[in-house]
Amino acid sequence: MGSDSRAAEESIRHDDLDALLTTIHDQLGIAVVDRLNAHGGPPELRTPELALDRLLAATHRSTGSAVSRRLSGDACAALAERNPALQAWLAARGPLARRPAAIRVKHREEALRLVHNYWPFDLAQAMRTAVRIIQDLCDLLGDSTQPLGYADTAMEQLREHLEGMSQLSEPHRPHATLTGLDYLDAVESVLADPAERLANELHSIRELLDEELAPAITALETTGRAYLFGVDAVAQDLIDDLAHGCEDADALARAVAEVERASNDFVGADLTNAKLEGVLLEGILWDHTTLWPTQWETRVRRASLPSDEEEGVLVVAAEESDSVIHAEA
Repeated sequence: MGSDSRAAEESIRHDDLDALLTTIHDQLGIAVVDRLNAHGGPPELRTPELALDRLLAATHRSTGSAVSRRLSGDACAALAERNPALQAWLAARGPLARRPAAIRVKHREEALRLVHNYWPFDLAQAMRTAVRIIQDLCDLLGDSTQPLGYADTAMEQLREHLEGMSQLSEPHRPHATLTGLDYLDAVESVLADPAERLANELHSIRELLDEELAPAITALETTGRAYLFGVDAVAQDLIDDLAHGCEDADALARAVAEVERASNDFVGADLTNAKLEGVLLEGILWDHTTLWPTQWETRVRRASLPSDEEEGVLVVAAEESDSVIHAEA
């Protein structure tokens, strides 16, 4: 038994090591993809800097973990030197916020466009409105003073409401490459998972509405309210399904908030190597620890106003002003 126990413990250690190496290898892939994209994508090798990109990619494919430790160690040391609390603060904002700031600002408009595609209006509130419509329908059917014909109007209102919610973009799941997802694919992946669950839930809800609730209400016109119990049971099933849909909508809302934070929150970010020409900066949050490219900080200050986030945080406005706003330490 002793040898069996030692063998089992050794197997567990090997499994833990394999899992650790796999995680490190994946993180290196993300770092390599972001580094390549920061230079405009896989380029022709003409400078030592671009040659290093290709070297990192080749090293990732062959060894995985060695370069990852070096890159992450350098980045962590730089962050710790600038602001000891910054790492913990970034960790609370989700994995997208930990992608390089230059990549996040470069693809900011595209990321926010994806947010609009997946969240064109408040889907969570829309799901709760559907629940209220069904509850009002049940109250109407239970009120003997109300004609049963009014139920058809309520049903049509519910059907139109769900139809409007179903006109959403088809969720797209990007395929990971050898080096992992690039930034915009990672953004869409964050949004697609809860959006797909919500779309499936909406499909089931509409089927239940058309195949069970609507026929049951139509039958009441001949049977009368004596068979209202069956309608109530189907309506309750529909409410339960909508409650699950509310959870999926809330999950999508959290994903949307994560993408928006990664796209707008550059407090403490290092943007010194970012190419900001032509980039939409309106709405970006920053503070005195944010590092801007040469000659950009004054321009950004002239277009910034104090934000409501917290003291010392500024937000870039649409127009520059004659005065310069200074972020407080």
